[in-house]
Amino acid sequence: MRCLRHLRGGILASMVLVQAMAETPLTYYDILARARPTTEQWRMDSRLAEGRSQLQETRGFLREGPTLSLDAGPRRSPGFIRSTDKAVELELPLFLAPKVRSDMERSLGQAHPLMLEAARREAALRIKFGYLEAWQAQRLLALRETDLATVERWLQATQTRAKTAAEPDYQVALVEGERLKAQQELDEARTQVARTWAALVASADLPTTPVPLADPGAIEPIPEDNIETSLRQGPLRAALLAQVELEERSLRLKASQSLSRWSLRGSYSTEYEDRITRLGVAVRLPRPGEAATIRESTDTQIRMLQGEYRQSLAELDARILGVVSRFQKASAVSPVPDFTRAIQEVGQRLEEGKDQPSEAFPIRRQLLEAQMAALKRIQARHAITAEIQYLLP
Repeated sequence: MRCLRHLRGGILASMVLVQAMAETPLTYYDILARARPTTEQWRMDSRLAEGRSQLQETRGFLREGPTLSLDAGPRRSPGFIRSTDKAVELELPLFLAPKVRSDMERSLGQAHPLMLEAARREAALRIKFGYLEAWQAQRLLALRETDLATVERWLQATQTRAKTAAEPDYQVALVEGERLKAQQELDEARTQVARTWAALVASADLPTTPVPLADPGAIEPIPEDNIETSLRQGPLRAALLAQVELEERSLRLKASQSLSRWSLRGSYSTEYEDRITRLGVAVRLPRPGEAATIRESTDTQIRMLQGEYRQSLAELDARILGVVSRFQKASAVSPVPDFTRAIQEVGQRLEEGKDQPSEAFPIRRQLLEAQMAALKRIQARHAITAEIQYLLP
């Protein structure tokens, strides 16, 4: 019974939450607060954890953890009292490259905050883009619904006039065709709303059914002075450099671990009445060409990393140039115009017979396209602003 009460309480709380979200439009920050960690963030965490594991393995001048051996067995010799021989052996694999480890530790310390901040910004930017696309899809859906209602009213007016022979039948057929087209466009808008909302649900803890989204609000001002220089000094470039340096240090540390061959050995044993203590060193003999192969493989991987870094840097510079170009060419945006009164006037002229449907529909189409264009400009300007804020220091 107690579990049942808890289950009912959880279901009731979820229903209250969904109802509250349906009544209050969600803002971008509401969605960001419910965002799940992205694959890139998990990848960054995994890479940093791997670096910490490497440092942990080579602590205390050790290449890896020590090996402890325990041996015991009975001694049976004629004329001697039976006894048990015991032995303890300890081997410490040495890591004699402290500078390589200290370089790795320094690189990890520098890369940790930069890589996490870059991943956090990238995740926030994806949420922003997804929110803007979903918001635009919902607003376009509202325009399509209003447009379909307008076409249906005009169809009724045209059919009424056609019954009195005030309009030819082909005008009725024209309006019916427009209604079918408006219905198809409305269906496509609904599909777009479902698709964009599903993308948000995949990134944040949101209900599966779309809920209203709040307008993005005013566009935040961005200083245009030396904006390209400022973008080139952003954290993403520093994160790329820190990441490639960390990868390089990691490869050199792995190579040093593979090339380390010396070990310390110690043992203590009891044999009948004797107590024996031994201390010494051991060296693992390399196979022919092993050291040269390890060094060659490490150098090749480092060159590959450096090439990938140069490519990523070039892609970042191209991205910055593209964002700056779009930002500088973008014109000021204005709110989506309300053409309700204009549509009503056109509909009134249609009902009075002053205009035929073939004359009214081009006007309606132009007004609708103007609203859609204004909506897309608002979405694009917010997206450009968000990307610039993502790239700025």
